[in-house]
Amino acid sequence: MRAARGFSLIELILTLALVAVLAGALLERMVYYQELAERAAMEQVAADLRSSVNLRAAELVLENRFAELDALVLKNPFELLVQKPQNYLGVLDGPSPEGVPGGKWYFDKKSKEVVYSIDLGRYFDAGPQGLKRVAWHMVTVPGLAPPTIPQWARLELVRPYRWF
Repeated sequence: MRAARGFSLIELILTLALVAVLAGALLERMVYYQELAERAAMEQVAADLRSSVNLRAAELVLENRFAELDALVLKNPFELLVQKPQNYLGVLDGPSPEGVPGGKWYFDKKSKEVVYSIDLGRYFDAGPQGLKRVAWHMVTVPGLAPPTIPQWARLELVRPYRWF
């Protein structure tokens, strides 16, 4: 009868190397999906903000209060939401982008922009400025008859971004 043998040192090293490679691939996929989830959450809040701005603009237009659209674009769009996101920092007065933690929303009082500071951003194209953030601002849409009177207000991107 043959005696039972254990793993040889080479078999053990190969097994550990294979497990390490598989664990590394799994971790890479997990980071990828975490970043996809962050982007989806950011886009959902942005869509909620756009909807709330559109609803408020529609309310003003239906009440024939076009002159108030100019004042609307100076306000913080987060004030229009029923419930602010948990990661909303509040109103900041021209913060340095490096000083804002990743994964947070804020309203820049100085530039009148809604900003999302990206947390992971491994697949985010930061552009020439190198900032991992996405910003929106409210604008009025001029009318056709007298172009000086705004006919609508909307939230739009300050600059396009590419994420993935």
